[in-house]
Amino acid sequence: MFWHNFKYGLKTLLRVKELVFWNLIFPIALASFMYLAFGNISEATEKMHKIPVAVVQGQDSQVMELVLEQLSEGEEALLTVQKVTEDKAEQLLEEESVKGIIYEGENPRLRVKESGIDQTVLQMILQQYKQQETVIKDVIAQHPDRLAVLLSGISDSSHVIKREAMGEGNQDNLVNYFYAIFAMVCLFASFCSCNMIGGIQPNISAMGQRRAVSPVHKMTAVLAQYTACELFQMVVVLLLLVYMRAVLGIHLGSHYGAIVLLLFVATSCGSMIGICIGCISRIGAGAKMGILVGISLFLSMLSDLMIAGIRSAIEHTVPIINDINPASLIVDSFYALNVYDTYERFTGNLIMLLLITVILAVVSIFLVRRNRYASL
Repeated sequence: MFWHNFKYGLKTLLRVKELVFWNLIFPIALASFMYLAFGNISEATEKMHKIPVAVVQGQDSQVMELVLEQLSEGEEALLTVQKVTEDKAEQLLEEESVKGIIYEGENPRLRVKESGIDQTVLQMILQQYKQQETVIKDVIAQHPDRLAVLLSGISDSSHVIKREAMGEGNQDNLVNYFYAIFAMVCLFASFCSCNMIGGIQPNISAMGQRRAVSPVHKMTAVLAQYTACELFQMVVVLLLLVYMRAVLGIHLGSHYGAIVLLLFVATSCGSMIGICIGCISRIGAGAKMGILVGISLFLSMLSDLMIAGIRSAIEHTVPIINDINPASLIVDSFYALNVYDTYERFTGNLIMLLLITVILAVVSIFLVRRNRYASL
């Protein structure tokens, strides 16, 4: 009877268009829109590129010219220098063809049109030049062949920085939005399980009334429905994983075995949330779905789905919320797989998700066993 209930439960899920839309089509569409909105932001703001700058030459500017020449040569050049007149430089700045104007001379200065990362880098270069100007002049006068070594040493801070590997995964902050989409989809498994559990409750549906008088044990029916929901949701999240990686090209890490395990545990937790709410006999089907929608979206919001930084703020103020929020645990597990070389943090999150699932299962069993109907 288990396989009979499982088979028809799976067929029923596939015929509910609302579940197919919200659990599969909506997450794919949301991921696509997020990719179109955020996909190229890190390319423009976080990755290193040459900064275009206009240079207005002045008297006593030999040292400054040599420094700018060194910073604009080679494959790892920091600047793209255009030596122009003052009027031309102002025109280029107004047209935003350059990020700033460096006026050479005895007292070099910088002019920018707006603030930003590139403008800050130019200001730091100028400040560092002024601090090291005397040393640079001495080297040019006495050992000009060592100027490149000096400039490299000035810009190299490796002697005060300790390098440590942080994993080979994608450490782009914007990828957290896509982690949160997975968390949302895993919680959306509750829609399926709540819909299925309503089919075995006599006071909710006619199907439930027929099942109530059948010889099938109630726990067998619940387990069959749960298994069908879990299989359906696992197929959904795996399709989403393939879509993000193969179509959108989002790097979610290389630990795919651990990712599949995480998604299995996470969807199990989501399904159990739906069963737990669905087992409350005194609430109508519409109200149950409304509760699940509110819970899923609220927990997903706390895991950075809508606004980045919420999860981090909670971690610094009320960390216990992140510890019991399944969505935050899912997002943090993806982050741990991508950033850390060990599985310690990932394993801790997985254990917490399993613990939440077990607690919800115990509550669901209690709610199912205590339901009695005098008449239907």
